[in-house]
Amino acid sequence: MQAIVSEFTKGFRFTKNNKARGIGIECELPVVTHKGEAVGSDVIQDMFLYLERKGFVLRKDSFSGLFTVANKINTTNLGKYNYDFDSVTTDVGYAILELVLAPQDNLYDIQTRFSELLLVLITYFDHRSCLILGYGIQPVTPPSSKLLMSRERYCFFKKFSYTNYIVSASQGVDADLLTITASNQCHIEIELEDAVRATNVLNALSGLQIALHSNSPIWNGRIDAVCKTNREIFWEQCFTDRRNQIGIPPKFKNIEAYVSYLLDFKPLLVKRAGKFLKIENKKTFYEFLFGKTATIATNLQGNRVSIEPDITDMQYLIPFSWFNARLVPRYGTIESRMCCQQPPKETLTSVALTLGLIENLENSEKLMNRFSLQEWQDLRSESIKKAFCVYIDGKPIISLLRELLDIAKEGLKKRNLCEELFLEPLYRRLESQASPGDTGIEVFRNGGIKLFLDFYSFKKEHCIRVMKNTSISQLKDDMV
Repeated sequence: MQAIVSEFTKGFRFTKNNKARGIGIECELPVVTHKGEAVGSDVIQDMFLYLERKGFVLRKDSFSGLFTVANKINTTNLGKYNYDFDSVTTDVGYAILELVLAPQDNLYDIQTRFSELLLVLITYFDHRSCLILGYGIQPVTPPSSKLLMSRERYCFFKKFSYTNYIVSASQGVDADLLTITASNQCHIEIELEDAVRATNVLNALSGLQIALHSNSPIWNGRIDAVCKTNREIFWEQCFTDRRNQIGIPPKFKNIEAYVSYLLDFKPLLVKRAGKFLKIENKKTFYEFLFGKTATIATNLQGNRVSIEPDITDMQYLIPFSWFNARLVPRYGTIESRMCCQQPPKETLTSVALTLGLIENLENSEKLMNRFSLQEWQDLRSESIKKAFCVYIDGKPIISLLRELLDIAKEGLKKRNLCEELFLEPLYRRLESQASPGDTGIEVFRNGGIKLFLDFYSFKKEHCIRVMKNTSISQLKDDMV
């Protein structure tokens, strides 16, 4: 067991004394027609060829033969972090783009590079009469296996999700709900000694973040009367027998407890000779690694092979820890995963909030300790459905939301970079007690899908303004 823990922790090398904390974002963005429908796969494949002409290096998926990634070196902090590429890729659904930016040491550089990438993409999609949305779900096209990006790992999802509670059997399985969701995720470098504390804090407080960032109430062409954050609740509906891998996990005492919890997952996938294999005859990942009997695995076609475990197989388990916040040894980061994609000009609110909470971890932890884990879990469940209209211990969460923002603001101020400006949209939401999804509902009711798409689509003009601005006062007026 100690060897597994050592393997897990060796990537966490960051210390506050040797460099600025690295910050990375993963932004998932729905791409739609002017009717709000998901674009065809041909539009996305042509996008990759367009990016190649713009200097990106393409990568094809060995399983499907399709283009899936376009990379370009980011020279801003070249060699400073262990990931130097800006990437444009696709998520589970091919009509959900994912922009993965190389780490930066401040939010302003992230904002500028994000705008540069967006401008390139908007220019292409304008010619194809398509829109990129700052929204947490495909607004019109329903989930379906037809939307699945045919990558081997994603094709295995249906082998872990056998239900048709929401997606009809004629359209696929409930795991296909993930073909339409779009999140706003970030990675923050974390010290090993703070890794578990930060994980506990971000998970416990995730319901408050969800309330502030709720942005997926309209899907399948209509307003969902029950849930405002469908992007988050879909995880539990996809994998009903894996609830221990989703949402807010138990509070962990130390890194050993965290790793032990992961090893208790039902087995999933490992890779051999470049191909994914599903573990078949082990009850837990721990049993796979340390069991005495041979392991039987199957490929996507169902062919059986016998495999031997390896200590590095732990890397294949990490992506299946679908917590609201998780540790990522490969990059030495904590990843915040609970927020919907945000509207244009407000993309970086979630990373600013997460960064501020980590920079002010002591006070964040004090807020966490005010309530039990069960109370935080209940708050998350209610926030997913109702956003701001939630109570804890019989009281509205409004005062807690303000305290959360003030803690993050104090943390960002410690960095002396004026990054607390990125929290201002969240303070405005708090004052109006309206999440982006609440605003989107009103826009949809008043102007239908046409006005909705105009409200949520990224505009070329805004990207250009951000790229030209150099002063903080100018950037404040043009927050992405």
